[in-house]
Amino acid sequence: MKFNYSPAPNYRSALSTKRIMLELLLGLLVVYAFSLYYYATHFGTPYLMQALIIMAVSVGSCVLTEVVWALANKKNVISYLTGSFPWITGVILALMMPISIHWYAVAISAVLCILFGKLVFGGFGQNIFNPAAVGRAVIFAAFTGLTTADIVTSATPTTVMASTYSWCVTDASMVSALLDSVGGLQNLLFGFYPGALGETSALLILIVGVVLAIRKVIDWRVPVVYIGSVFVLTSVMALYKGMGMWYPVYHILTGGLFFGAVFMATDPVTTPTSAAGRVIYALGCAILTVLIRVKANLPEGVLYSILIMNACSPMIERVCDCEQIKGLKTSLITFACVAVLGLGSGVLAIHAVEPAKKPEPKPEPKPVTVNKDSKFVQDFKATVNGSTDNGDGSITYAISCEGYAVMDHDGEPNELEITVKDSAVVSVKVVKAMDTEYIGDRITDADFREQFVGLTLEDLEVEALSGATISSSSVLKAVMTALEQ
Repeated sequence: MKFNYSPAPNYRSALSTKRIMLELLLGLLVVYAFSLYYYATHFGTPYLMQALIIMAVSVGSCVLTEVVWALANKKNVISYLTGSFPWITGVILALMMPISIHWYAVAISAVLCILFGKLVFGGFGQNIFNPAAVGRAVIFAAFTGLTTADIVTSATPTTVMASTYSWCVTDASMVSALLDSVGGLQNLLFGFYPGALGETSALLILIVGVVLAIRKVIDWRVPVVYIGSVFVLTSVMALYKGMGMWYPVYHILTGGLFFGAVFMATDPVTTPTSAAGRVIYALGCAILTVLIRVKANLPEGVLYSILIMNACSPMIERVCDCEQIKGLKTSLITFACVAVLGLGSGVLAIHAVEPAKKPEPKPEPKPVTVNKDSKFVQDFKATVNGSTDNGDGSITYAISCEGYAVMDHDGEPNELEITVKDSAVVSVKVVKAMDTEYIGDRITDADFREQFVGLTLEDLEVEALSGATISSSSVLKAVMTALEQ
């Protein structure tokens, strides 16, 4: 005999969808307020305005898309929106955006995330994938390089770890350099570094998550298992490779792990309905996050792991959908198998990764020399404007000589005074250096000019200034002209 169970007609709950969404929205806005404070105080008003624009465009595009959909399907717009909550998706999507992203990339991803992440499945409550994650995937795949020219930020901690250190650092000096580059683990905890708008302050997100869990807005099991599993798995990897405990802490504090665990992995629509199913789901997210980061060397492990596990939710639901006692046993076995598989996969993944090595020091470039046979020395024209007999057997020649300014910009020649005695150079003085500022005008440097002292026409050869060979040739041409006199 088969029994069907359903809630009794007199079932009452203080929770409602509208209340859950309202409290979730308030939690998201707290995180957003911190982001506004950080960018306003550390980078200035342009960055504050950029953060406001991203939020306005994201929420506006999500709402407008659903308004058009409601009108196209001849539904009451107000009634439809109050039951669909497009602004929640818009806020989450905005908080996943890097501060440097262009506004119309945000608009396109917002429209696509609502349309293909939500509406094509039937609307709110029927979507398979987290809509905001779909929108962020669109940005990552198609608009990574599309940034506004007015906003510039440095690489995020996950990008630095992925691109420079390949998620495996064993050298103590390199570990110190890595942590110094992000301000230390404490800075990662508090979130005072540039990145996605809402993904930086792990401490604040943790506090908000605890409040939402107490209010039963989210299931506490999901973020606890997700974050805890990432910590345990990366700790084993750190022990296997000889890395310190900074490694698992770095993993959980970066890449939006806390944001994804609290605000995205807890989405009741795209996650299993049973408590056991959600625990398995969170464990899967943790394993995939670490594998994607370490093996694929991608910073967006959280995003893709959640999308992949969204697709696995129906399968997890079927595994856990059985009699209570039997279901608990099945869930425990499934959890243990997934944990063992994940741990083994993590060890194999980190085993295949070579620890980051210090870059080999670049060899010192060979000095470039110029002499009277050099091309520019032969091509330049030098003019003797006058001479002065100093009464001690030396003569000072006033010479104008073409240089970089004349050759490339039709500018004026360099003007020098060359003192010669007994067919050897006594001194070189640059009266006017007309070549490029901070490059060619370095011919006035004493170290460069003193190379000429004591040289004769036969041994006239000097080391050119780095990056200013043409200007160096101009001086040598002037000196050669004086010696020829």
